[in-house]
Amino acid sequence: MLHISDLYLLSPQLSLVFLALIVMVVDLFVKRRIVTVAVALIGLIVPMGFTISQAFLVGPMVADRTLPGVHAFNGMLVVDQYAIFFNIIFLIIAAVIILSSYSYVGKYVRADGEFYTLLLFSVTGMMFMASTSELLTIYISLELTSIPLYVMAGLLRTSERSAEAAVKYVLLGAMSSAILLYGFALLYGLTGTTDLTGIAISIEKGVQNGNVLVLIASTLILAGFGFKISAVPFHMWAPDIYEGSPTPATAFFSVGSKAAGFAALLRIFITGGLGQVNLQSLITIVAIIAILTMTLGNLVAAVQTNVKRMMAYSSIAQAGYILVGFTASLSGQNSYGSSAVLFFILVYALTNLGAFAGIIALANATGGEKIEDFRGLAKRAPLLSAGTALCLLSLSGIPPMAGFVSKVFIFSAAWSQGLSWLVVIALINTVVSLVYYGRLVKVMYFDAPLKEDHLTTPIGLSSSIALTTAALVVITFAAQVVLLIANPAASSLLAFLPGK
Repeated sequence: MLHISDLYLLSPQLSLVFLALIVMVVDLFVKRRIVTVAVALIGLIVPMGFTISQAFLVGPMVADRTLPGVHAFNGMLVVDQYAIFFNIIFLIIAAVIILSSYSYVGKYVRADGEFYTLLLFSVTGMMFMASTSELLTIYISLELTSIPLYVMAGLLRTSERSAEAAVKYVLLGAMSSAILLYGFALLYGLTGTTDLTGIAISIEKGVQNGNVLVLIASTLILAGFGFKISAVPFHMWAPDIYEGSPTPATAFFSVGSKAAGFAALLRIFITGGLGQVNLQSLITIVAIIAILTMTLGNLVAAVQTNVKRMMAYSSIAQAGYILVGFTASLSGQNSYGSSAVLFFILVYALTNLGAFAGIIALANATGGEKIEDFRGLAKRAPLLSAGTALCLLSLSGIPPMAGFVSKVFIFSAAWSQGLSWLVVIALINTVVSLVYYGRLVKVMYFDAPLKEDHLTTPIGLSSSIALTTAALVVITFAAQVVLLIANPAASSLLAFLPGK
């Protein structure tokens, strides 16, 4: 029987769906694009308000240890601090993308309203991916996330590269979905349930240690989500699709899709207890993927001349760092590794969005996406350059930026679990990343400008860069506070495991 309380638990996602429909209707009847964008941006206050109100509902339950979260719809929807943490991240991502894309979308994308409607529907799917503990619901949420992304990739209708990006995205997305379903089906056949808590209990009681079928199912699930997080060898879609898609869509792919993929991965593997059998084999597989992802991403990014392709390979490398933390979360029986992953994802989302806002500003002003087009940008747009440079330095892990702090947490978690060899490789890759991030900063500040004019940055882009940069500075000085928020969110993943 459906209760009002169930609808309240679903209120962030429901309000976001209604907002997407309202944006669609407003775009149909109101021809002023600023009205559509204003409705989309201001409307995000409602789902954000519902999400924050749920934090006050779940928080006391965790503090009293009466419940780790609240379940609805026969356990398919779970509202815990983990889901709330990611829902806030997704809504922040949506707000920054809407704010920074206004000028670009008006200039290069014909379907203004469609872009924002698709964005909101995709964010709804991402929120469901973090808020469900049942395999079929996770898969449906993944498709709700992915299908709008396929369309967004092809919204540059006068560009052949954009159409090519959309087709590649659809084909590779279908392949990854099929692989993921095979993994889910195998896991269901082994345990007789699609509920993650039930799977954990079944594995703990009924599946013998070393069962190779659990390892195969885990590998298939890793492969399916590997596409979403751009992990090697499932990364082949990222460079072409990042380059061919509208730049705001590229920014959204790089942070939203990756955050949602890791949100689902952590819940499946930690709450589902897949590490209870074949632990060492699973750790080895994930560690190898992390090494390949970091190394290939950084080495190939270092030789790119197109900024969007460079950021694509940078995004691949960043996924490798997150996989280091994911490996640590599999190794330990505490939530330290998962907490470090959550902190890293928050910092990465803000940093990458800030960097992309600078790229969008340049593309909007000059139409150029080559690294050479950034020459002397510090003289032509000093504030824009400063914000972009700070974000790039944070991505590279230069101290004392927030990106450095997030890597310290990730690497410390891995080191504490005996993965010192993996940390050493990650540190070497961090040094390599300084090559291409530093080259872009050098071009901006030390090369002669292409023109002697002054670039005017649209208010939306200026606001996006200012907000993300300010957020990074705050997190840098309040890292422990943010980690204290991430800790209970990560702990809720372990709450339903047998023996916890």
